[in-house]
Amino acid sequence: MTPQRQKRAVATSAALVTAAMLALAGCSSSDDPGSAPQGPIVVANWGGLASKSYQTAYLDPYTKDTGIEVQQVDAPGLFVARTKAQAAANRTEWDVLESITDSDAAFLADAGLLEPLPADLKARLIGQLGEENVTDYGYHSGGTAMLIICNTERVKVCPQSMEEFFDVEKFPQKRAIIGFNPIYPITAAQLALGVPRDKTSTTPIDVDAVFAKLEEIRPLSVIWSTVDQGTQVLEQGEADMGILYATRIYGELLPTGNYEVVWADGAQAQGTTVVLKHAPHMKAAWNLVEWNATHPKEQAQFSVLAQKTAIDPASLEFVPADQRERFANAPEHDGELAVPNAVDYNAKFDKINQRFQEFISGPGNSIGG
Repeated sequence: MTPQRQKRAVATSAALVTAAMLALAGCSSSDDPGSAPQGPIVVANWGGLASKSYQTAYLDPYTKDTGIEVQQVDAPGLFVARTKAQAAANRTEWDVLESITDSDAAFLADAGLLEPLPADLKARLIGQLGEENVTDYGYHSGGTAMLIICNTERVKVCPQSMEEFFDVEKFPQKRAIIGFNPIYPITAAQLALGVPRDKTSTTPIDVDAVFAKLEEIRPLSVIWSTVDQGTQVLEQGEADMGILYATRIYGELLPTGNYEVVWADGAQAQGTTVVLKHAPHMKAAWNLVEWNATHPKEQAQFSVLAQKTAIDPASLEFVPADQRERFANAPEHDGELAVPNAVDYNAKFDKINQRFQEFISGPGNSIGG
């Protein structure tokens, strides 16, 4: 063999070796079509009762069934901010966002930060849960509601509507108000302004009007910035009443015996499970999503433990009848809850967010902590 041919042969062999190594590297990826799903999957969740219930009802049996490890990260109210930060750093660390709000899901989808639901999986989920519970990016994995709650030792008669909740003369007590996800205070203000419950999802948000209404309760507002603070400000006496998630109301406050909950004029808080764009364990993440969505008994257990709505109709048969009334989709709450206008909210997000930040940080507010 001539030296020139020998060089070409060596170069060809090196190229073949390199190609083989690249092929092997590709096959070892957890997202390779021919490989089994691999973890550990990282799920960002709400913390507290929600995360504990999720571990017991879903993750422990899922890992036992599949052998895939799952880790949880608590990020209540921080899903959007931390997802954006990870994307900006080109370092996506999470795989799944569990039960985030519709407004957060819509925002992240518009920003291109969510992985679309694979078509074949979407078809299977629709068959299992119904088309109304499946989106282009995930499925409604559990819902709750934002409800009026009063400490009956400090508020003898609890407001029975948002109009009364915003009446500072009739109810001069301190109010606990959520300091993130402004779509819920906005929906409450819309109701207080007279928008019917069945029209909030389609009525355009009058930003100036709703913030003018919120300013009326500003001097009496205690702003909570995490779901843990929401319960703490009432337990510690910083606020006498407030608008809180039903999950925390039923799981932590009502059992103490000195609280009253009002469902009328509450706001639906639908939770959607999604997978992040560039999730490190994409294939395993979708595997977990489908497993959770197709195990009604585990859904029922999660619903009972976390006080969240059981989405799959098949799961209701596993829920004790005396516990269904705490779910937002229980028949006894038909017509009581408003649905936020997530579409208009996201269209006006920049203006709304600026006004809301001014509202929660302005003088006269007490920040719960």
